[in-house]
Amino acid sequence: MERGLFTPGNSVPRFHMVWGTGDGLIKALLAHLKSHPNYENLTLYFGHKVAGFEFENSQLVALNGIEESSGKPFVCRAENFIIATGGINGDMQKVRQNWHSDWSNPPEVLLNGSHHFSDGLIHDEVTQIGGGVTNLDLMWNYAAGIPHPYPKRENHGLSLVPPKSALWVNYKGERMGPVPLVTSFDTRYLVTKICEQEKQYSWQILNKKIAYKELGVSGSEFNEGIKNKKLFSFLYSVIKGNKHLIQALEKDSPNYITAQSVGELVEKMNRLTGTKDVDEAALQKSIDEYDGNFERGKNIWNDEQIRRIMHAREYKGDRKRTLKPQKLNQKKAYPLIAIREFILSRKSLGGIQTNLDSQVLKSATSAKAPQVFENLYAVGEAAGFGGGGSHGKRALEGTFLTSCIFTALKAAKHITEKNNIEKI
Repeated sequence: MERGLFTPGNSVPRFHMVWGTGDGLIKALLAHLKSHPNYENLTLYFGHKVAGFEFENSQLVALNGIEESSGKPFVCRAENFIIATGGINGDMQKVRQNWHSDWSNPPEVLLNGSHHFSDGLIHDEVTQIGGGVTNLDLMWNYAAGIPHPYPKRENHGLSLVPPKSALWVNYKGERMGPVPLVTSFDTRYLVTKICEQEKQYSWQILNKKIAYKELGVSGSEFNEGIKNKKLFSFLYSVIKGNKHLIQALEKDSPNYITAQSVGELVEKMNRLTGTKDVDEAALQKSIDEYDGNFERGKNIWNDEQIRRIMHAREYKGDRKRTLKPQKLNQKKAYPLIAIREFILSRKSLGGIQTNLDSQVLKSATSAKAPQVFENLYAVGEAAGFGGGGSHGKRALEGTFLTSCIFTALKAAKHITEKNNIEKI
C-alpha cells in the first residue's frame, strides 16, 4: 500500500490485518491487562461521556460529564489525564468545516468510515481551555466507499479495497487522468482527482473474474476467515475470492450493478442516479481504449494502469490478489460490474498540539518557551498521530498504529519520571 505515485512511498509492505481482526486485538489487549501485576489498580468505565475539564488554581484536577445510561453527572479526579479519543472524522459536520482546499468543496455525499465517537468534542474542549489544535484540514480519506448494505449508524460507509484491474471512471463514464486511478499507489491523489469532478463520486468498471480475485473490504464483518482465525477459510478466500462479500453486495447493495453488456450497464447506472450522466459512448471508449492494448503485442502495450498492475504483481502478496493484465470486456468473465463509490471519511492527520512528551501545548505560545498543561496529555489520533500533524498531508498505511504506541509511550514515560514512580 502507498507505493507512491511518482516518488517512493512505503519501502516495505506495511498493510496488515490483525489475525482475529479488531475483536482479536481487543481480546489480546484485555488478556495482557488482566495478567498485569498492577491490574487491581485499573478501573474501566464505559458509557461515560466527558463534557469538560475542571481547574483549581490553574491546575487541571478533574473531568466532568454524563453517564449515558442513567443521565447522571459524574466527576473523575486524577493527578494526570491522557486524551486518547480519536480524531474528528466521525463527525461529518466537522469534516466538512475542515475540508482541505486541495479538494475543492466537500462532496454532496460523504460517507462515515470512522467511528462515530471520533467526533472531536474533546478537541473543542481543549480549544475552550486554551489548548492548541491544528491542521484539522489534514485528513486521510478514502476514495472507494459505498453505503454500508447493513448500516449500524447514520451515514455508515463501507471501505472497499478497490481492484487494481478495474477501470476507474468519473460520473460520466470517462477515465480520469492523465495518470489513471489505480489503488495502492497514492490515496490522496485518488481523492483529489475525484473531487476535481463536477459531481464528486466515481464508478469502478470490472467483471466477475476481477471481482472474485481482487475486490476486498476493510474490517472484520466481511473477512470471516481472519476474524474467526480459520486459516483454511482465509486461504480459500485468497484463492477463490471473497464470495460472502460479493454475494452480499449483489443482493443488498444498489451501488453494485451487474449487466450482460455495456449498454445494459449504462442504463442501470443512470437508473440508479436518476440522471443520464453516464454516456454510453464515453464508457465504451474508456473500455475499448484499455482493451485495445491487448490487441497488440505485449512489447508495445502503452497504458499506465497496465504498467502499474505489472509492477504491483512483482510483490508476491499482490500477485496472489491481482490478475495478470487482460481485457476487461470479455464474455467469459461476464457479468460486467459497475460499483458507484463515494469519498469516505477516515482518519485525522491533524489534532491536538503536543510537545515531544505528549503534553498538550497551550495555543499561541512561543517556540522558544512553549507553555504546556503540565498534567494533560494527548496521544494517538487525538494528537494527529504526534504533535498535531506529524504525517503532513499524506500517510503511509501501516504507520498509524506505531505513532499511536509511540506517543502513548512518551506520555507514560514522562508521567512516571515526573512523579518519580517505579517504571512499569
